[in-house]
Amino acid sequence: MDKTAAPPSPASYGRGHRALEIAAIAFAFGSLLWIAVRIVAATHSVGGWLAIALAAVGGYIVSDLLSGFVHWAGDTVGDETTPIFGPNFVRPFRFHHVDPEDITRHDFVETNGNNCIVAAPVLAALLLIMPRETGALFYTSVVVAFTSFFVFCTNQFHKWAHTKNPAPWVRLLQRAGLILSPKHHVVHHTAPRDKYYCITVGWMNPLLDKIHFFRFCEAAITRINPRALRPDPADRPQKEAAAAIAMPS
Repeated sequence: MDKTAAPPSPASYGRGHRALEIAAIAFAFGSLLWIAVRIVAATHSVGGWLAIALAAVGGYIVSDLLSGFVHWAGDTVGDETTPIFGPNFVRPFRFHHVDPEDITRHDFVETNGNNCIVAAPVLAALLLIMPRETGALFYTSVVVAFTSFFVFCTNQFHKWAHTKNPAPWVRLLQRAGLILSPKHHVVHHTAPRDKYYCITVGWMNPLLDKIHFFRFCEAAITRINPRALRPDPADRPQKEAAAAIAMPS
């Protein structure tokens, strides 16, 4: 990978992929609505609703962790020339560091479609296996359902963290620390850009940073394939001024 040239802009997707994204969004919304109906029908006590609330928090934390791992992999493993993985996964993540505000120019479908494509098989499985009565499998399914929902939300929260003037209610949620905030996310966009990868809400970032989780992942991959990682984070190009503009206070 050329350390001096910025990765090229991701190619615009075609009508076929956009149609797939629209279908995945519709399926995700429909599946989550049906799962919500099942949850309401099966929950009849205060204790049951407390368990649902805990499952929601658990799903939020799991989605935050997953977002961090996927984000780290896109930023760190391979390069833009890696077959399949490179142009479809690595390039968009790395171009985001060149133009952090690019995500704010995506419409709802382009922002959220790919995450719904990823979540769709999981939701389809839940529709088949989720029991109608409470129990271990039921609550496990609820955690997975909430995780899928927040995975769907992740790119939208990330987009809002780069939006200069989001809606007042979005800014309120950001300031309350309930969704990813610009103040929190700017840590990731500050050189050497090798920490705070979690972008659903960011709750997991301080913990993962403290235990050096991603450095451990990098060391493990290096032992398997010393050439698998990108160049040092400090060598990656980024328009620092653009990053600063993208992060409102």
